[in-house]
Order: sequence, then structure tokens, then C-alpha cells
Amino acid sequence: QGKFVADILYFYGEDNNITSLFGKKMPEIPTGYNYDFVNADALVNALGVDKGNITTPGGTSYRLLVLDPNARYMTLPVLKKINQMVEAGASVAGEKPLTTPSLSDNIDEFRSIADKLWAKEKGENIICKGKVFAGMTAGEALQAMNIEPDFTYTKPQNDTRLLFVHRKAGNTDFYWINNRNERIEDVEAAFRVKGKQVEIWHPESGLINQASY
Repeated sequence: QGKFVADILYFYGEDNNITSLFGKKMPEIPTGYNYDFVNADALVNALGVDKGNITTPGGTSYRLLVLDPNARYMTLPVLKKINQMVEAGASVAGEKPLTTPSLSDNIDEFRSIADKLWAKEKGENIICKGKVFAGMTAGEALQAMNIEPDFTYTKPQNDTRLLFVHRKAGNTDFYWINNRNERIEDVEAAFRVKGKQVEIWHPESGLINQASY
């Protein structure tokens, strides 16, 4: 129930499938931030921008569009949609596109848009209401935007590892926390919410405990 909460929408390009790119290693996304993948069709036809956030028809919103290095070869319709989104207030991080793989695209128009969005090929470019963090990683862009991690935790052991999913329903925030080790961990966790009471829900029994915070 509720809406998935994520900060990053990750565009992986057009000439490779997602399994070939990330079958063995996932993208370099900083710990504590959730993300979704997006393909070219959804980027061009489904995404919008509202108050600086990238939005989907299902109601999920994202703070940052990250371009995979594979997306440096980008068709003109994708680049034009990114330009439209940035002008409307979206934030984008990644390397400047090199060229289009399509022989039918207007290369002069492609270069004109890319040169505008990536006027500085390293650093922050402000275009209308939006920004392009050129040549910057997701972590560098999030830091520049002052977006703190959604979930952090202490590590009592070197290999302590927790994963999380954040959903929001009305005024309630749900965090599903998954311990990747088969042992009890004594951790302190921080969540990017405030003004809330904290409860621990036990899905295997339905028991709800009040938590200290």
C-alpha cells in the first residue's frame, strides 16, 4: 500500500538491456537512497515535472535523474525530453552526451541542445528552472542539492548490511528494513522524517511495539 519513495531515477541508455548492464553489479548509488530504473520509452512518453520533482503517471516522484555512462550515446528525442524536463525544473546528473546513434537525427540540433545543457562539462549548469550537474556522480549531485540520505544506520561489525524500502501512505511513512546477515544486529537507525511517532511492526506475527527514539 502507499507510494514508493525514492530520490533517484536512473536512465541506463538505449542500446543495451538492463540485465546485460547490471546483471553482476548494480549502479553506483550512494547508500541510504532508493532508486528506480527508467528506459527511453518511459522517459520520453511518461515522465513529467512538478515543483522540481520528476513525476510518473502512478504518482511516484524523484528528485534527480541520473544518466548512466552508457547513455552518452543518446537519440535526439531523449535529449529533447531531458531538455524539456530541465527547463521545467528537473535536476539531471551525468556526463555530456557525445552523439546520437540514429542516422535520422539532426546532429546540429543534437549538438545545440547538448551544448546548452552541458555548457560547463564539469559542475553545475542552471537552465531556466532546472539544473544539470555535469560530469558529477549521483552522490556529488545529491550533496550539491543538500538531499540527505533517506535511511542511515550504525555498523557494529564491518560487514553489517541493511537494505530498505520506503513507502508513504497518507501521513504515515513505512520503512521495510532487511538484514542481509543471518544474525541479530544491535544498530541505531536514522530516517529522513520528523514529527512522527515510531512503531516497530512485526510482519510475521502482526505485533506492533512502540520504539524509543
